[in-house]
Amino acid sequence: MTKEPEILTRTAELASRSVVDEESRLVRLSFSSEEPVTRQSFFSEPWVEVLGHDKDEVDLSRLNNSAPVLYNHDRSERENRIGVVERAWLENGRGYAEIRLSRRADAEGIWQDVRDGILRNVSVAYRIIERKITEEPKDKPATYRVIHWMPMEISLVDIPADPTVGVGRKLEETPPASQPQPNQKENPMPEVTETPQRTEAEDIRAVQDNAMAEGAKRALETEKKRRSDIRTLFEKHGDYGQLRDQCLDNPETNVGEARKLLLEAIGNREEPVATNQRIEIGDTDVEKFSRAAEDAIGFRAGIASKDSKPTELVGYTLLEMARKSLELRGVRTEHMDKRELVARAFTHSTSDFPKILENNARKAMLRGYDEAEEVFQQFTRAGNLTDFKTHSRVGMGVFDSLDEIPESGEYKHGTIGERAEAIKLATYGKLFSITRQAIINDDLTAFTDIPRKMGRAAARTVGDLVFSILTGNPTMSDGTALFHADHSNLAGSGSAITAASVGAGRTAMRTQKDGKATLNIRPSFLIVPAAQEDTARVLMTSETDPSKTNSRVPNPVRGAAEIIVDARLDAASTLSWYLAADPNSFDTIEVGYLDGIAAPFLDQQDGWTIDGVEYKVRIDAAAAPLEFRTLYKNPGA
Repeated sequence: MTKEPEILTRTAELASRSVVDEESRLVRLSFSSEEPVTRQSFFSEPWVEVLGHDKDEVDLSRLNNSAPVLYNHDRSERENRIGVVERAWLENGRGYAEIRLSRRADAEGIWQDVRDGILRNVSVAYRIIERKITEEPKDKPATYRVIHWMPMEISLVDIPADPTVGVGRKLEETPPASQPQPNQKENPMPEVTETPQRTEAEDIRAVQDNAMAEGAKRALETEKKRRSDIRTLFEKHGDYGQLRDQCLDNPETNVGEARKLLLEAIGNREEPVATNQRIEIGDTDVEKFSRAAEDAIGFRAGIASKDSKPTELVGYTLLEMARKSLELRGVRTEHMDKRELVARAFTHSTSDFPKILENNARKAMLRGYDEAEEVFQQFTRAGNLTDFKTHSRVGMGVFDSLDEIPESGEYKHGTIGERAEAIKLATYGKLFSITRQAIINDDLTAFTDIPRKMGRAAARTVGDLVFSILTGNPTMSDGTALFHADHSNLAGSGSAITAASVGAGRTAMRTQKDGKATLNIRPSFLIVPAAQEDTARVLMTSETDPSKTNSRVPNPVRGAAEIIVDARLDAASTLSWYLAADPNSFDTIEVGYLDGIAAPFLDQQDGWTIDGVEYKVRIDAAAAPLEFRTLYKNPGA
């Protein structure tokens, strides 16, 4: 959406309401006001729009971040970027900006037209984020106040916008942005007044009659080509003659914007009917397309949510989506071959296509991460690490029993152990790429199946860290291995999984001490290799002791622990088994993540060594045992 206010000039010799600095080519202008403007959409009844100009209503961040100054809103050609916005501000209900025009040779004609007063119209492209209805009369158009909007760019234009579609604006007297100097004289430009609707022939004749300079002649050729391109676009769509005429009559509508409107009309995208005192937050057409394209790809790839439904873009190929993403940004694609089209979709600064692919790749990666059949989460505790330094985790040292305090007796300080275990983050990751050939071939597996498998690999990597603690038996901070006779958590001799051996392990854990305190730790999990799964399940579910020939002997450990099976243990030993306490009650093993984010990240960059785009999957994680008393090992037999 755009609006077009009056531009005023100031020279070094004449004081005026705008400033033109000859040396720096700095032009000060007003680009917006709160003047009510009637807007017309192909999809709805007319309405009156008022752009709010309070400080909290206008987001000037984009303009104040070196926004471009264009010629006739043409974003597709480099030579039409004719300057930059130096600063923008609000004053007395208006938007002001200082723009600096380019010194390039191909911009000299535009600079001269500005100085001579020939090029005197300005247009600003903006995005409506939020609006509210302020008046809804029965027999007149409703009035909306835009309470949150963002100017996107400023353009110098030869042809003022059609006032019937709400982008032409009649401005009152513009307050000065600064006080005139004593040696300057005021020379305000005349007001821009609204003109009635004209025919196509009258529009072109008006341009011809006003072709007083080279800039006006170029504008005439540009307007002729714009009209020709729009007619060609609508040739195959005879049912949309009204929309075609609207696009032809609005000089601000280029062929890319016309194609976008045609796509919306075909998809029957209608604006909601306004009701009294309702606040609306609207998405742009580019945002609607990006969301629909992302959902369509996810639906085709089988990674969409259960409640999602196919969008109208579900039949589009990846190549067609790449073309559409460029056209919605004003890039002409009719003369591009397939490889050039995909290359521009990946590298164009405003293209949404890479983001659409990245979002689906991220969804697939996280789906794979969640689907991975990992069990380490059951007997470990997730932790938060803020950086990659070595962190200390205090052990489960406890106070001795409380002392009896006689009347008027003195309370004594208790002590807690100072032993601490170390944990340090590391980064794990891999690269994968999506080539242009995959896009041209409409190969969805390139950025759904591969990242999905990478997500599973990320979860598997964290599981490897955890189970390497059980099989690797690392040294604790006291200088003794995790499982050791001195820690009273290693069976004196290996034995099979039986009621007697599991009972012995349970007793060992219950009788663990910290100083004089008996900890009474109950094992909650029986962790076994795949080779011992059947034996363990029979033992935990049998009412009688499976090892006894007398079936009437009760099973003392029935249901004593939940069984966890992982085949990583088989690689080290098919006989060894372990007991672990509940991590919600006791310290066992901590799995730490950077800032507590227990999910992999996906980063993207344009490929240099490959013809496409590269993705990087990484996860920052660490695993460390916090306490030996809560874990028990039997070497098995």
